Amino acid sequence: MSTYQDDTMKEALKLFITDQVASPKEEEINDILALFEEKKFKKGEFFKEPFKIGNHIAFLSVGAVRLIIYKENGDEITARIRQDNSFIVDPFRLNGTDSSPLGIECLEDLTLLIASLEKVQKLLETNLALNIVIRKHQKEQMLEMAKSHYLFLTGTAKERYQFIIDNNPELIKKFPLRFIASMIGITPTQLSRVRNKK
Repeated sequence: MSTYQDDTMKEALKLFITDQVASPKEEEINDILALFEEKKFKKGEFFKEPFKIGNHIAFLSVGAVRLIIYKENGDEITARIRQDNSFIVDPFRLNGTDSSPLGIECLEDLTLLIASLEKVQKLLETNLALNIVIRKHQKEQMLEMAKSHYLFLTGTAKERYQFIIDNNPELIKKFPLRFIASMIGITPTQLSRVRNKK
């Protein structure tokens, strides 16, 4: 990939940082950008393979990835689909886990900005801008997951489907319905019934 394209990818990350942080220091931004390198992935490739160690964090500026939990019997559950302007990481690794059943699959040909998780964690000790960006991102993710978990405990299949429509309507249009069904804990047949009732 050319230097121009590499600069374009990092410019997207820089814009994301300046959007999240009020008046960040240029030095802090440069230190963050220096951690990341581009890596291309084909549709269906894994950013993080299941049952292996996830030692990297990625910034996804454009595109989509699927977070998949693999069961011992080979079955899979779509946990989430992450899209534009997202940090991608195996959350099990943040707790020091050696490996996890989580796989992170690219849903299209895309380019990710990749950084060593160890180096990012080290920079968090001194870089205020990075702390703010990560903290805000984690807050958004936790709120979304809390709402989703609440619906799993108390809501109907229809209410869980409506949550997807209200919060991520493009998912229904862009990705196979079996992914959506898995995310809300029902079969594709049950999802078809829910959709037909609307």
